[in-house]
Amino acid sequence: MSWKRNYFASGGGAVGGVQGLVTPRTMTSIAPSKGLSNEPGQNSCFLNSALQVLWHLDIFRRSFRQLTTHKCMEDSCIFCALKSIFAQFQFSSERVLPSDALRSALAKTFQDEQRFQLGIMDDAAECFENLLMRIHFHISAESREDICTAKHCIPHQKFAMTLFEQCVCTSCGATSDPLPFIQMVHYISTTSLCNQAVKMLECRDKPTPDMFGELLRNASNMGDLRNCPSNCGEVLRIRRVLMNSPEIVSIGLVWDSDHSDLAEDVIHSLGTCLRLGDLFYRVTEEKARQAELYLVGMVCYYGKHYSTFFFQTKIRKWMYFDDAHVKEVKRRSFGECMLQCREGALYCTVSAASPLVPVGAETTGTVPYDTSVLYV
Repeated sequence: MSWKRNYFASGGGAVGGVQGLVTPRTMTSIAPSKGLSNEPGQNSCFLNSALQVLWHLDIFRRSFRQLTTHKCMEDSCIFCALKSIFAQFQFSSERVLPSDALRSALAKTFQDEQRFQLGIMDDAAECFENLLMRIHFHISAESREDICTAKHCIPHQKFAMTLFEQCVCTSCGATSDPLPFIQMVHYISTTSLCNQAVKMLECRDKPTPDMFGELLRNASNMGDLRNCPSNCGEVLRIRRVLMNSPEIVSIGLVWDSDHSDLAEDVIHSLGTCLRLGDLFYRVTEEKARQAELYLVGMVCYYGKHYSTFFFQTKIRKWMYFDDAHVKEVKRRSFGECMLQCREGALYCTVSAASPLVPVGAETTGTVPYDTSVLYV
């Protein structure tokens, strides 16, 4: 579709975009880049990809480093395993690290659900989500997952999108009861994404970089219809309202099959700048309305294998992580990442966005604790 040429030429996409967009100007990182082992039969690429995202997210890494107390689950403790691998990332002289301890803790934790079991392939996006929720369990077990307000809870303070959805009938005025919920990853169908991209371009003379958030919102709402609460006969779209201002937003792209023919269209539809105010029907916080987030990481999938692109802030380059193999992306640009995706027929499954220039307390990546202790 023509989205690639027009959209990218305007500076909001990957190829040919403005350098400030394709190379996020985030604060300097001290995160060394290392590979993660995945021996034949281990099938740990999904975990390795999720782990690389968490390690290279400056906001998460700096906050998690300062957490010391937690509810330990001994040999099934994901918190301890994550602390251990993070210490190896920081201090080990090895270029490739084993993720076995975390893989084992994950398998034991989810044994009853038969998820993330040893030697069995699983989903990177769901692994990423569940790692965050287990961290919540280890450090904020006294708070429920759906209403956690603990200031030291990194998953809820940094990642969680606090939402409610509601139907409002413009014909009879009836409204449904608001349904509150939280999500760590905002999932969107790739089919809906591509269909909405075509429709949006048909209605506009010229695509603009700020269309990406609107595209995601339209794709998210596509086909999500409800009957009027008063049964007046109207069919209504769900309205989703964001009630907080997350520092990191994760978008999960849902593919209809392992062999979708939409891979290139999806790549052409991706933007590098996301305004929170465009992503949902309404946002309640002024901070969220003004927030601009920039793409910093992307997990890709092809042939039952996951790999990761991430922007390394210390050296200001995009890096590619494929288990034990780590390499710098040519020409440092996100456009080159997209080129590699096209050449390798990689499907993007999860992307992470963070603020361009954090403000206030966020400039140090801290999470204030309830008792005035600061976690940097």
